[in-house]
Amino acid sequence: MKSMQMKQRAQRGFTLIELMIVVAIIGILAAVALPAYQDYTARAKITEVNLQVGACKNAVSEFLQTNAAFPADADAAGCNSQVTTKYMAKGLSVDSKTAAITSGAIQGTGSGADTAHIILQPTTDAARKTAMATGGDAVLGWSCGTDAVGTNLKYFPASCRQAVLGGL
Repeated sequence: MKSMQMKQRAQRGFTLIELMIVVAIIGILAAVALPAYQDYTARAKITEVNLQVGACKNAVSEFLQTNAAFPADADAAGCNSQVTTKYMAKGLSVDSKTAAITSGAIQGTGSGADTAHIILQPTTDAARKTAMATGGDAVLGWSCGTDAVGTNLKYFPASCRQAVLGGL
């Protein structure tokens, strides 16, 4: 009879200590996972802006090769200067003196990178550190950069975490 009572007690369920240990483990995992997930989603949103800017890169390259001159603006280069996305404010711009493509302000990422820009600069060297002097120069690479600073750089693609013309 006594052994039956022992078996019944052993099968009642979890003790309070066991439940507290499980809750503590879940709390620790959540404390680590949530900030990492938030950073990941901000980076994904900024990557979408980078893809939008990259789409203009082919049009600018073609304009430079065809005309041997810098485009007057994004529309002249064949890019849509009025394009917007959920994470990029109004428009792309193309610099008439360097052919650098600049995104509209980044927005809605929920990170410190909001209001920063992604900048793509055509270069005349494979190291991506020398800007084009004239529109007739050959485009040998594109340097990606940003005007974001400090801890906000972590949200940008690895190749864009510096000032433009910083190379890779």
